[in-house]
Amino acid sequence: MEEIIRAFSRAAETYEDWYRTPLGEYVLRSELKGLEALLPESGFGAEIGSGTGIFAERLTTEDRKVLCVDPSAEMVSQSTGRSLPTLLGVAEKPPLKPHVLDFVYLVTVLEFLVDPMGALSSLGTLLKSKAPLVALVINKESPWGRAYLDSSRKEGSLFRHARFYTLKECMKLLMNVGYKVVSTLMTVNVSPGGVPEEPKLYTPEERRDAGVFLLKSVPAND
Repeated sequence: MEEIIRAFSRAAETYEDWYRTPLGEYVLRSELKGLEALLPESGFGAEIGSGTGIFAERLTTEDRKVLCVDPSAEMVSQSTGRSLPTLLGVAEKPPLKPHVLDFVYLVTVLEFLVDPMGALSSLGTLLKSKAPLVALVINKESPWGRAYLDSSRKEGSLFRHARFYTLKECMKLLMNVGYKVVSTLMTVNVSPGGVPEEPKLYTPEERRDAGVFLLKSVPAND
């Protein structure tokens, strides 16, 4: 875990550069569209593995407040610089009391968890009754998944530390931990190197090969 944290700490200063490119901006808008569709419109929640706060800043509204939680001090410095409420902490041992959150979400974080089952189990304890956990995950069965897998073989790539999932594998993981998946969306239809278009959301039946999938789940015993 320490090696992964150090890798993200080294990338903190330049982490958002790609999102300023036309393709990166398209991916950001697509992923935000998916998150907006699945997250509650109001309440107090947390982004786990929040990085620089680029998503939390855009998802925070007058009625929906987002707490940033990240294990990298350098990333935390970026999100606090945005005046976002931020805590230093890891998903496996989140620094919060049980049953205090109206939602939890993760953006391309599941791929980097050393103990995904332990982390998801711990995050479930933070949720109020019927509150959702939303996970946005790179689709292993997409052109983006294959591109990141190729990147993972390169020295210095952040994705050297990643494990990639299919939609089926991720659903099984959540169910094994004790969640019930209640909604699934796909987005990022444009391939790496493609021409950006207006962001769209799809069902798995419509676009199984979209770049990312989003799963909304709740603790099964609720």
